[in-house]
Amino acid sequence: MADSSKDIQLRELKDMIHDLQKMIKTLQATVDAANKREGRELVFIPARLKVREYYSRNYECPQCSQHGIPVIKKGKDGRPHMLYGMACAGTVAWVMYQKFCNALPYFRQEKDWKQYGASITRKTMANWVIQNSEAFFLPMYEYFQRKLLEREFAMADETPLQVLHEPGRRAQTQSYMWLFRSGEDGLPPIILYKYSETRAGENAVDFLRGFKGYLMCDGYSGYNKVPDAKRTACWAHIRRYLTDAIPKGKALDYTQPSVQGVMYINQLFHLEDIIKAKHTSFDAIKKARLEKEKPVVEQCH
Repeated sequence: MADSSKDIQLRELKDMIHDLQKMIKTLQATVDAANKREGRELVFIPARLKVREYYSRNYECPQCSQHGIPVIKKGKDGRPHMLYGMACAGTVAWVMYQKFCNALPYFRQEKDWKQYGASITRKTMANWVIQNSEAFFLPMYEYFQRKLLEREFAMADETPLQVLHEPGRRAQTQSYMWLFRSGEDGLPPIILYKYSETRAGENAVDFLRGFKGYLMCDGYSGYNKVPDAKRTACWAHIRRYLTDAIPKGKALDYTQPSVQGVMYINQLFHLEDIIKAKHTSFDAIKKARLEKEKPVVEQCH
């Protein structure tokens, strides 16, 4: 029996739909291929400034004012504003970042701010940094110092530096920056700096007052004044003294005690690199040191 015209039309319609579906899939594949990423580019968005204005409601007691007693209460929103000047926390943080991370002096920052349309003097920026540091960072510094003194192990070192325009001192006068930090004890590291005008051992005594653990430092005798601290030496400093003790032209003479000492320490440093590359936890590093490095130290003695 021959197909009716309706059946033929229906079959042709199904074929058309099938063909359209195939075309849609082909187009989708083409579009997907066209949208595949070919590369990336870095876009710099320049900084811009805006002024944020704050308003508060002031309330006056009408009965008090009738008796000649001016009582005005100023509303507050509980947020910190005007941190020792016309600057929000982010602005002060940016000045600190530019100064101490990017080593950008205040006088250069002053020119930079001017290009953005803000007239901010270097004196103003210095006051922002000093006053906010004393208000917010000093309590943190003192807290971390207390926590450092509670540790079982600490390190200390000092280095000379020159300070310009220091009241009562010549620019050529030598000052010192002290570094105190925690050891590798598996706890979060604590690293603190302390400025002093001299290298006197009393600076270490003052900072480490109350510390009763092991103190690793160089051979400077000033650290001997720290009471209750158990002095430990630094292998890098010991190696330096042994290197200086090698007679001229005897660096390859393995009969020299100083050369032997340098070789032992080099072996320790090599083992330390291997251990640090293999282990990350404090307990694992300690165990590996006792297994690998302790025999070398005993041989060195």
